[in-house]
Amino acid sequence: MPVYTFPLTLAQFFDLLPIGSVRFEPTENLEISETTDGVLLVADIGVSLWQGTFILSDVMHEEALEISPLINLLRRAGASFLVTDPRRPWPRRDPGGALLSGYAPKLIGVAANRREINIRGLPPGYQLSRGDLVSFTYGAGPLRYGLHELMAPVAANSMGNTPLVEVSPPLRPGVLADADLTFVNPVCKAMLTPKTADLGASVETVTSEMSIRWMQTLG
Repeated sequence: MPVYTFPLTLAQFFDLLPIGSVRFEPTENLEISETTDGVLLVADIGVSLWQGTFILSDVMHEEALEISPLINLLRRAGASFLVTDPRRPWPRRDPGGALLSGYAPKLIGVAANRREINIRGLPPGYQLSRGDLVSFTYGAGPLRYGLHELMAPVAANSMGNTPLVEVSPPLRPGVLADADLTFVNPVCKAMLTPKTADLGASVETVTSEMSIRWMQTLG
């Protein structure tokens, strides 16, 4: 079998996890100070990255042994994997992503504020909802993964194009027009948060309380 390369694909790691409960949210890299007259000053001190926790369901010991070696592999420096939000694997109005079959959505462009995008290549009249996720790759050395959520509903016109719609977090430098967009199992690249993985406890044939914490990485 070939040596694993990073990031591990969804099929190589994430899809194998028997996820019981989920936390999946952006970080808040803010600094707050207060003036003498009580005004709070808030400033960004870094980019907003995704982070989360997966607590795994109880599994038979044999099943746990299919997962724990991969978690140990990901404890290494430089190890990474692709992750998606299991609560919203596709647009809310398109369960399974069936309506997107045969279409190849692309980014038309990015507004100057880097908070708005428009999209082409959707099915005519296709509807996206607030909270739907979209991902794409950009850059090289390393290849980076952008994962963003829509801040408002938007619909494609008869040509499959949308008007500008806000996304969060804002897009980072290096994102180019015509990037391929993924709405079904949109991903970001992640690493395990150091010293937080828990391989659980085994009693007789059952392993319980396995969990991992992770954070997005752009490296």
